[in-house]
Order: sequence, then C-alpha cells, then structure tokens
Amino acid sequence: MRVLFRFFAATQCRGRSAVYEALSESVAGDDALLGLLLDTPGDQRRPSLLFAAVNLLLAAHPGDELSAYYAIHGGRRTPDERLVPAFAAFCADHRDELLRLLRERSTQTNEIRRCVALRLALDHVRRRLPGPFALVEVGASAGLNLLFDHYGYRLNGRQDPGAGAPVISCEVRGDPNGFALGTAPRITRRLGIDRNPVDLSDPDARAWLEAFIWPEQVGELATLRAATDLALASAELSVVPGEATTDTARLIGQLPGSEPVVVFTASLLSYLAAEARSAFVAQLQEAAAHRPVAWAFAEGPGLLATVGLHTPALNGPLSRRNSLYAVGVSLRGPGLRDDQLLALADPYLRWLAPARTKADDFAWLPSDG
Repeated sequence: MRVLFRFFAATQCRGRSAVYEALSESVAGDDALLGLLLDTPGDQRRPSLLFAAVNLLLAAHPGDELSAYYAIHGGRRTPDERLVPAFAAFCADHRDELLRLLRERSTQTNEIRRCVALRLALDHVRRRLPGPFALVEVGASAGLNLLFDHYGYRLNGRQDPGAGAPVISCEVRGDPNGFALGTAPRITRRLGIDRNPVDLSDPDARAWLEAFIWPEQVGELATLRAATDLALASAELSVVPGEATTDTARLIGQLPGSEPVVVFTASLLSYLAAEARSAFVAQLQEAAAHRPVAWAFAEGPGLLATVGLHTPALNGPLSRRNSLYAVGVSLRGPGLRDDQLLALADPYLRWLAPARTKADDFAWLPSDG
C-alpha cells in the first residue's frame, strides 16, 4: 500500500491537488493510517476511497481544522506543516465512521470532463457507421456522461456557440489548429450499467458522489452539481445494476432497434483484473454478433495492450505510459473490425493531444504530458 499511495501522489495528484499529494505521501509513511486501511477488504484499499470517506465526514464537520485546507468547504489554507497532523487527528477522531465507509462503500466518480473523449470517439464512429446511435456506458456511476450532448464545451478557451450549461473545459495539446469537435449525433437510447448505480434522487448518494471531488476543485463541484440537476430533470437516461464482465452483452441485447451501439468506458479497465478485462471484451464481441458495436474508450494504454486491440502503437513504449489515457474506438460487428487510437490525454481529460497519424504512438508528446 505504501507504493500505491506514492504512485497516486506522483501520477494522479501532482499538478492537480497539492493537498492530496501531501496527504498521499504522508499516508505512505504512516503505520497508523495504513493500519486503518488494513482493517478493510483488499479491494477497498484505494487512496481515492480513503480520501472520499474523509471528505464526506469533513462536510459534516466544517469547524474542524482540516477543513481549512479544503476550498470546496470554504477553506483558504494551502498545505503547510499542520496539514498532515490535522488529517491524522481527524482520522483518529472518526476512525469507526471511516472504517464503516471503507468497508461498505465503493468508488463512485462521475468525471463529466471525460465527455470530451466520448465526443471525439463519436466523431470517428460517425465517419464509419451511419447514425443515429444507441449509447451505453459501462461503469456509468450516476450516468451523467450519457447526457454529453446537453453540455457546452470549451476547447483552449473557445466555446461552442450556443453552448448549454454546464460547460466542460479541455486544453488541446500538440497542434490544435483546426481541431474541433463535430456536431453531436442523435442518440436514440441512453443506458448506463454499473455494479452500484448512483440514485441521484437520494441526498446521501449525491453526497457520496460529491465526496470524490478533490479539495481545490471548487469549479468541478459546481459543474457536477449542475450536471446532477440536469440529470434529475431528464427522462432520457437509465442506469441499471450490472456486471461489466457478465451482463454487458445481455443488456445491450435487450435494447430495441438495430442501430449501432456505442459502448463508452472511462477508467473501467483499471478496476478489472486481467481475466475480467478479457471477459468484458468478450461481452462486446458477443453483442457485436447481432448489431454493430463501437467501443469508445478512455483507458490506460498498458491495460488496453492486454485485451487484443489491433493497434501496433500499443506494442511499443506507449503501453508503458499508464499515467496517461489513450482515447480511441474499437469497431466490431459482422464483417467489421477496426481499432484506432485517436488521442492521448490526462486521465481526467484536463487536456487532450490528438493523434497526428493513424499509426501515431505519441512519442512526440513529452513524458509528463
């Protein structure tokens, strides 16, 4: 676990959250805090889960010293010598509540900025398959990404004319001249699949979803709440319980119509063991025997390299760049198979670097993005 927290600090927190970077390093060297996690099931020992549990409880204790470091709770203090002791004290004071959350809750994030990856993938799919499309997200959480075409998009500060709210911002790196997202296609049906779907009508469920917003991310919290309000007012989407590795093909098969199905995943593979990743891809192939299926993904290159995608770039150094995500599409269906990497991106789609050629291995992109 020490290695896991240090990796989290270096690859996920650096440049994104000074608070979580400092806390991740401190947890890695603190036997008492690591001992808290050792009292939980093995698959629950995730940095994101610990920090979300603390964040949830902190929202109910706004006067605690630790809240001064969380801008989302009104704090203005930057990391200093008191941050780690305040975090350790809070964990000690609320140990029983934290243990309950760590044992019973699961990771639930809904980073709607990843809709930029979905938009890019849909542009590619539309050039190969006629629309409209049915849209399925596996690992959908609350299903907010299913409403991608209701959001506004701001790329490099340039916003879509007439864009709606909330607005998703993303930096385009490399050669952004002329890069633009195409018009969103018509979506006939929107279905989310998740092991533990988030019921947005439940205030406790919404609070748990918000607990995964990081301390400095005031804007992201506002965006999440705006997207939540939009989803609550929408009758278009449905999120149902299901396992990615056993239920995906069956649930796709229950969709009426014969239009192509776009299946979107973002960070799903990181939660699946090697055998489970292969089982999920087999589910896609099973579904594609009956109607065209396009797997649109934003996933770690090293994990994608283990599931048999026909992209030569994943056989080289790109497969070792797991601090970044590959955005792409795998088209499957009767007589159809085409895999394409479209971009390399920050895991949270704060920035995206479009591929320069069909065989781009992104060696031109600096190692730090």
